Amino acid sequence: MFGIFELTQADPKTLQERALKLSEEAGELAQAVLSATKAPGSEYKNHTLADVREEAADAAIVALSILAHASSSKAEFQTELERLMAEKCAKWQQKVTS
Repeated sequence: MFGIFELTQADPKTLQERALKLSEEAGELAQAVLSATKAPGSEYKNHTLADVREEAADAAIVALSILAHASSSKAEFQTELERLMAEKCAKWQQKVTS
């Protein structure tokens, strides 16, 4: 998927560093959401929904890199990604439709 497994293998960051990076990206996403939705005290940053989409993509890439880092091969990464996404989305669907 978009070369994420290969890029993860080429990047020397540790699993801990990737987790910290995800926290950083989540913070940037939160800032963009607050600004785009004109939350009090955040309007001056002038973020738009395009900024929210960009920050969400950054956070998703880092999260996928963590999954890739925790996988022993590209095949395992792809299998686990499909399995986990199906499982987690099914749980979400049960909550939404209950």
